[in-house]
Amino acid sequence: MNLDKFFLKAIEQGSSDIHFKVGRPPIVRLYGDLFIVKGAPLRSEDITNLVFSLLAQAKGKHLRSFTEIDTTYSIPGKARFRVNIYRSRGEYAIAMRYIPLEIPSLDDLRVPVVMQNIARRPRGLVLVTGITGSGKTTTLASTVEFMNKHRKAHIITIEDPIEFIYTDSKSVIHQREVGVDTSSFLKALKAALRENPDVVMVGEMREVDTIATVLQAAETGHLVFSTFHTVDAKETIARMISYFPETQQQQVRSQIAANLICIISQRLVKRRDKRGLVLAAEVLVNTATIRSAILENRIEQIPSIMEKGYKEYGMQTFDQAAVRLVKDGLITEDAGRAAATNTSEFDRAIKFTG
Repeated sequence: MNLDKFFLKAIEQGSSDIHFKVGRPPIVRLYGDLFIVKGAPLRSEDITNLVFSLLAQAKGKHLRSFTEIDTTYSIPGKARFRVNIYRSRGEYAIAMRYIPLEIPSLDDLRVPVVMQNIARRPRGLVLVTGITGSGKTTTLASTVEFMNKHRKAHIITIEDPIEFIYTDSKSVIHQREVGVDTSSFLKALKAALRENPDVVMVGEMREVDTIATVLQAAETGHLVFSTFHTVDAKETIARMISYFPETQQQQVRSQIAANLICIISQRLVKRRDKRGLVLAAEVLVNTATIRSAILENRIEQIPSIMEKGYKEYGMQTFDQAAVRLVKDGLITEDAGRAAATNTSEFDRAIKFTG
């Protein structure tokens, strides 16, 4: 197999992901669905050779004894991939995600315009959430690039691995990779606070100490972006608080209420024209009403507050986002219903606005 030729052919056809498994031909994900590539099943030695080919570019990443490795693979000037190498029943397996060389704009991604306003803010916390594969990393990269073009700022990113590559424009950007430039998100984040940043982007909040330090960074006058693997804004706030012991939870509520700017939760939905996926985004903006709900532990009331805050603050629930995508002709009603949180509310809204 000519690897680079195969990779380029896969992305030319629209594939977002490529999977390799012993005993199966390569598998690609095209617009959300998996397809098996025609060809012979891959042998154990095929996968092993592929692993060593992919790791040849990796700095500071070695097999030795491991359960999984995150790294990247580049075809110079043509394509870049995020790579996860892992073991399954004693054999190597590989998952690759295509990363465009050109960072898409926030407008191209249909990220709500509120993000552009937030990217100009001097301080606070912004979270982009969603399941794996919902486009969180791409949204953050587009936001960093927007700031790069519109702000004179010192931006530090902490990533595992580094995916999109930035070229300094108005801003100065330092990208740090866990396992190569630093040993952990937490260590790099603590160091970043001594490195005179205006903006810090933390690729993922994985444990309680990182969450605590992210909140501290926002408190001390930095604009901080990060991601969380939660399905919506309400769950994001509840989950962050639940990471801490009960004796600290009221303090954490106060920190979130005081420093949170916005939560954008993402789901990708198949387009009506079957030419890809489109973003459905839930948007929470930390208004005085939202702040009170967080402080008073009335988290379950947040969705209803968001529903009423569209015109004034740009907030919306997933149900509202899905309805708008249907009305704009971008997705089918079935796809919108699948993306909605409350299908009965979605059906009612479709009927009412139809």
